[in-house]
Amino acid sequence: MTLEPPRTLASLAGWMGAAFLVGVLVHSLSPESHLSMMGLTLAIIVCVFFLSFYWKEPWIRAITLCLIVLLFGVWRFSMAQPSMPRGLIPFSPKGLAYASTAVTTANHLDPRHWLGRLRRDFTKTSREHFSQDESSLLTGIIYGEKSFSKELKDRFRRAGLLHIVAVSGSNITIIVVFVMRFLLLLRLPRRSAFVGVTLAIIAFTLFVDPSASVIRAAIMGWLVELAPVVGRIPRPSRLLLIAAVVFTFWKPWALIFDASFALSFLAMWGLLSWSPLIQSWLKAKHVWKSLQELIASTVGATIMTVPYSMWAFGQMTLWGLITSLLVLSLIPWIMGVGLMALIIPHEWIVLSARGFLEAVLWIARFPDFIPIGVWSKLTLPFWMLVVIYTGLILVWKKLSTKRP
Repeated sequence: MTLEPPRTLASLAGWMGAAFLVGVLVHSLSPESHLSMMGLTLAIIVCVFFLSFYWKEPWIRAITLCLIVLLFGVWRFSMAQPSMPRGLIPFSPKGLAYASTAVTTANHLDPRHWLGRLRRDFTKTSREHFSQDESSLLTGIIYGEKSFSKELKDRFRRAGLLHIVAVSGSNITIIVVFVMRFLLLLRLPRRSAFVGVTLAIIAFTLFVDPSASVIRAAIMGWLVELAPVVGRIPRPSRLLLIAAVVFTFWKPWALIFDASFALSFLAMWGLLSWSPLIQSWLKAKHVWKSLQELIASTVGATIMTVPYSMWAFGQMTLWGLITSLLVLSLIPWIMGVGLMALIIPHEWIVLSARGFLEAVLWIARFPDFIPIGVWSKLTLPFWMLVVIYTGLILVWKKLSTKRP
């Protein structure tokens, strides 16, 4: 069996994206070192010059293009060094970077100015009509407002529910599905509806203030809606790679130093790899169909994120599997009814939103009633993290070969 070289740039796109990430990774191993920009630029020019002579040779073209993109990844990291957080340490949880999510409103020409003002108005309304915990939970779910008290944050951490107040894929999915269906219901052409969805994604991303999970979800949601417009079937793994490349180009240091970036992509990796296996097993066990996807997605994401959480934050909870299954089905209702309550704070709408919020707050108290399955102050060395993920990949591959 002979390995066929990629004949077109489209067939090479995935390898080029991976090469860019490798280039960023190489420089991330020594984030404070300053490389010669002239040397990198000269190396890229030499590769381009070499490529012009051997363009018709498929293997040489593929390898040289990947090398050029790899060098570009190194160059991009070097360019981002002045704006990087300080104290980054490779392969150490103490060297992770945590970016601020404050909304910038100083520039009145900035489109985020009025969006930031709208956020403040929503937050003010929520505090006027809901209790402190309810208000913090509602604004956290809708637009990621980080106003949890220490006690409430610790409770949600023990319950494995902090992820529900981190705006991510589920929020973008709800926005995309609602806006697309609404515009198609108005009998707009799909291309026009796609423009509307694009504007909605941009507005929502700016409104919640872009983080790793939001950017990843926004890019993937946009690409999923773009695919039918251009007549292509989206491949989730390719969408995930594109999202990784785009976000890493924006913030190169995020590749290995941003915990939210890592958890977001590990969760999506779990959804793409483990969830189909789990769903097939549940189907064979004749589990209620509506529960299959919910259970499979929750367990799949948990499998891939728990080891990293143990390494990065020194904590682990088994309650997340149970509480997430109970809470995730309530999130769309909280977003819909809760947003209505912030826009039109009528007594009956607020009362309905409070019912959903109180249900989540009650579920978050489960570890208080049964204080087992929660561990903190764990120490997991990086080499053990590598061993765990290697084992998970090997187990997944073995199970995938047995899948009918």
